[in-house]
Amino acid sequence: MHHDARPPGAYRWYVLALFTIVYAFNFIDRQIVTILAPYLKADLGLTDAQVGLLFGTAFALFYALFGLPLARLADGWHRVRTLSIGLGLWSAMTALSGTAGSFGQLALARVGVGVGEASASPSAFSILQDYFPKAQRATALALYSSGIYLGAGASLMIGGHIVALWDRLYPIGTAPFGLVGWQAAYMAVGLPGVLLALLVVITVREPVRGAIDGHPHPGDPHPFRAAFRELGTLFPPFSLLSLRRLGASPAMVRRNLLRLLAIAGVAVAMILLTDALLAPAKRAPIFWIGTTAVTTNMVQWTAIAVGAYAVLSWIQSIRLRDPVVSELLLDTPSFLALAVAGGFLSFGSYALSAFIYLYGVAHLGMKPADGFTIGAIAAVAGGIGTTLGGVIADAARRRHPGGRLYVAAAAAGICCILTIGQYLTTDRTTFFILNFLGTLCLTMWLGPVFATGQDHVLPRMRGTATAVQFLGINLIGLGLGPYWVGLISDITGDLRLAILSALVPIPLVIALFLFAARRLPAAEARVAELAATR
Repeated sequence: MHHDARPPGAYRWYVLALFTIVYAFNFIDRQIVTILAPYLKADLGLTDAQVGLLFGTAFALFYALFGLPLARLADGWHRVRTLSIGLGLWSAMTALSGTAGSFGQLALARVGVGVGEASASPSAFSILQDYFPKAQRATALALYSSGIYLGAGASLMIGGHIVALWDRLYPIGTAPFGLVGWQAAYMAVGLPGVLLALLVVITVREPVRGAIDGHPHPGDPHPFRAAFRELGTLFPPFSLLSLRRLGASPAMVRRNLLRLLAIAGVAVAMILLTDALLAPAKRAPIFWIGTTAVTTNMVQWTAIAVGAYAVLSWIQSIRLRDPVVSELLLDTPSFLALAVAGGFLSFGSYALSAFIYLYGVAHLGMKPADGFTIGAIAAVAGGIGTTLGGVIADAARRRHPGGRLYVAAAAAGICCILTIGQYLTTDRTTFFILNFLGTLCLTMWLGPVFATGQDHVLPRMRGTATAVQFLGINLIGLGLGPYWVGLISDITGDLRLAILSALVPIPLVIALFLFAARRLPAAEARVAELAATR
């Protein structure tokens, strides 16, 4: 056991490599739905909206909300354990998806995947900060983040091959345990993760927090209490109790209850509206509670309502707990503009990634082997785009204070035009080329927007700033995007129209980026002023 504050050089790169593989698994398990969608539709009779709900909402809501308490746990408890328990849980739940016989069972397993995956990044980010000196941290986090494209690419590349291979090896009725291809694919990507969790817990040493920077910190003496308190701020009735405990005025508690009623009212209206727009066959009950039939739309809008209420309650509790955070994040127009723009840009990108393979099968005659091409494009173009976006944006910032956001706005606009072309072409090669260029442009926004988000806050609030940006990406983007496309497709019977409709918010995104760029100098000046007085 090394008690030196600086781990030996080779070992820290081993930890980084291992965490990058863990992050790749995070995305393999998350994205596998894309390639399995045609089989799930055929085998379990899913509608497009249900595919969207599985890919998006069932995962996003729990991933986003549990991310807040699990980040608290990572700040206070043993981070290696937090990460390996989460990895074990989400891998087991992915494997369990392979035993599902209905939409309801698949959705429940997917919820487990979301909760487990929420533990990964807060823990890994925090551990890597303690293994790498400041000068190497951006490199370390960039390499770690490359796991996104490795994983998302690999899931499309492997998923289709497993299904094709399985169906070739075992004609109908001869497979072990009667498993079909999509079930085998879930198990094949889930089970190795359980072994990986053991490898993490056995080989990764928990570093001392802050030792590498000369500020060792023991962690929270009561980490679970802190995490449960954070979870309590999100859901009624605990949210009301936690507001009282933080010293909220009766008017603030009343406001919270009124918001709860308003959100519930909007959710009921959306359920009635969306159910009315669908043909009866497309809104069959998923399950029954007593004599009440529960439809896909009920699950979707209830989930979004829970998410919206949780975010508003959490924001109220931040206002009471930390007025400086609430000033720099919640009362700064440029930061809010970034969080909302990131959400609406992700609305389009998640919607497209959920349905690209289903669309290809329906309109361009794609086979499982084409999943390999889509996966390779996602991995290569995504990796290049993210890196290029960061480099170009930093260069633009040297010329103009809002330069990074001009790069993000331009990338969004160009990507939108390329994507319209991609979904209007009837030629498969043109589709792939435009997909490559579009993905390259689309991923360029990530670096500049997250870096600008960090420019809005003091160092101690970086985690919270990232969490707020992720709430936008997960609840607006992943929570609404895939489901929206599925719903429009089920209503109109036209998947192409549905996919193109996901690009509607892009002009708003560009406007928000330009607005934030204009307001950025004032926000940065305020941060500098606060930093000077601390």
